[in-house]
Amino acid sequence: MKWGLILTVLVFAFFSGCIATEPEAGRVDEYELPGLNNTTIFYLNSSAIQVVESVFNETSVKFVLDETGEMNFRGPVAVDHSGKNISFTISKEPIFGKTYVRFDFDSRFSGFIAYTQSSGQDFMRSLTKNGSVRAVLPVNFTTGSRFLGIAQPEPDNITIDASGREVLIWDAPYPGHDRIEVKYYHKDAPRALLYFFVMLFLGFAAVYGYYYLSIRGLRKKREKMEKGINK
Repeated sequence: MKWGLILTVLVFAFFSGCIATEPEAGRVDEYELPGLNNTTIFYLNSSAIQVVESVFNETSVKFVLDETGEMNFRGPVAVDHSGKNISFTISKEPIFGKTYVRFDFDSRFSGFIAYTQSSGQDFMRSLTKNGSVRAVLPVNFTTGSRFLGIAQPEPDNITIDASGREVLIWDAPYPGHDRIEVKYYHKDAPRALLYFFVMLFLGFAAVYGYYYLSIRGLRKKREKMEKGINK
């Protein structure tokens, strides 16, 4: 009876998120670690997001992942300011409908944590702490069109990095804003969209012209028939 109770508690703990299988650690060379303190950086692309979080003098830190309740991350690494890999353990914490991942260290840690998450082209993340936030768009992508997509809130600055990528910068969005959203698109998308509308207009004009000429021809035939009947 005692062992059955223990097993029941363990199973419940596992499915409630108190115990989670630790994902396989990633490689440091998979990430860009620019060394910006008090900054969260999101490297975006259409299939995955690489996240780099700054940590200062902590034995345990947690980050909100998403609102789906899934453990959506892989390849975590922790690197101190000297570039040394630091060991850690990971657990999952569901809090108020949001999923948090917690990193625990054997001693106080200062440096950077990085991990990868699956994502689509529409990016949204909740904010839970003060600090600078950056979103690095893929090469040849941009944002800012009311029709194709914008960033909310509006970034405080937009720069171009050494790889030619647009970098959106929010100096201290939290707590004034509890989330950031970025809808981005290929730089050729506005031109392609313009071509599409031009072709659509030309198609409409051709159909309208054909319809107008057909109706005009039918009217002339009808007028001729009516004149013949009146005679």
